[in-house]
Amino acid sequence: MSRAYVALGDSYAAGVGAGRREPGPYRTDAGYPLAVARATGLDIAYQAVLGATCADVLRDQVGAVGAQTQLVTVTVGGNDAGFVPVLLSVARPGWAGSSDGAIDEALEVVSGVLPGRLREVLRAVRGRAPDARVVVSGYPHLFDGVSDCSWITSVSVHEMRRLGDAADRLAETILGVASDEGCEGVDVRTPFDGHQICDPDPWVHGLSWPTQESYHPTAAGHAAYARAVSALAVPVEAEVVAGVAPPQVEHGACVGTAPTFALRDVLTGRAMRRPPL
Repeated sequence: MSRAYVALGDSYAAGVGAGRREPGPYRTDAGYPLAVARATGLDIAYQAVLGATCADVLRDQVGAVGAQTQLVTVTVGGNDAGFVPVLLSVARPGWAGSSDGAIDEALEVVSGVLPGRLREVLRAVRGRAPDARVVVSGYPHLFDGVSDCSWITSVSVHEMRRLGDAADRLAETILGVASDEGCEGVDVRTPFDGHQICDPDPWVHGLSWPTQESYHPTAAGHAAYARAVSALAVPVEAEVVAGVAPPQVEHGACVGTAPTFALRDVLTGRAMRRPPL
């Protein structure tokens, strides 16, 4: 039986970076879908998971959407653009090679490939639940464009600016496809302004431990996602009634196929630092 609310997507919807890890595939209790479920009182099929791509959502997550589904939230596309490979390339010191090629490849995917993939996801959702409300969210800027305060990574100002431009292209692509498909888009770039990596009050982790949480929202960042998505997903007249049982949560068993940050990536980054002359 389909749930009234189905949450689709990747680690940014799965709460990676904060909260208590749920059993099974990597998601936590900090993900914005759980806040939306509590605010609406809707039972939720929580499908979003670390490492999910559009293909993973289509193959393993969309099936949870059905005739009884009233609300669907979607956050996906970052892994299709090469989230982890790009960030690993910029984290290495400049003498180890330029990251421009990896960023250029990501931009080509965002412009030429991602729109079709995301459109396929949204049309599959519409085909299974034509009357459901569909809310699609993008991603924030990760860096402040000023400096990299990490003692492990070496992200230059040039790379930060290129990543910022890429984040804008990604957000605009996602929001554009959502609008074209009759869905509602959530732009989280503005809420995160002033809260990037190395800002005084960051809402995004830099390279961190556990390594899977690297470059993901902190608890405050996931709370910001919850506020932004809830502003569209929760009807104005909705009220959570005291004493009513909390929504039931059904955790999906799907596993993402995109690469994720691993300990070897961190060690490789440190090993590649040029030794003192």
